[in-house]
Amino acid sequence: MSYYPLWMSRNYAAPLASVLLGVTVGLSFIQPLQASQSEQLNQLKQTRVCVKCNLRQADLTNARLTGAILRETNLKQANLEGADLRFAFLNRVNLRKANLTNADLTGAILRDVNLDGAILTGAKLPLGFKKPVNQKPSNTVEVQLPEIKLPLRP
Repeated sequence: MSYYPLWMSRNYAAPLASVLLGVTVGLSFIQPLQASQSEQLNQLKQTRVCVKCNLRQADLTNARLTGAILRETNLKQANLEGADLRFAFLNRVNLRKANLTNADLTGAILRDVNLDGAILTGAKLPLGFKKPVNQKPSNTVEVQLPEIKLPLRP
């Protein structure tokens, strides 16, 4: 009588094979996604054009992106501190929670841009552009004062 490990029996071989195949296929997608973001980042730095790019959490500190064309690009939580985005065209760009400290967006065109939670301290925004409602000026402190009722003059 031969003894085989439990996983080699017919009852376990097929499910085990499908699990291993699923893990192998799943892992094969990880490398291209990482390489793809790296390639897209290099493309943006070299050509200043990125359409439908996923640059989530990308480090673009002090990047020179004057006149860049960014359309439907995900820059969520990206670091754009000190980036030069003068005269850039940003259409449907996600900058949610991105760091735009001291970034220069003078003359940039912003259309359907998500700036929720973005850090805009010291950022130069396009003329007439208003900070999102949820943005508070960084050089002020919010203080709650108690209500004081003064007596009316007789």
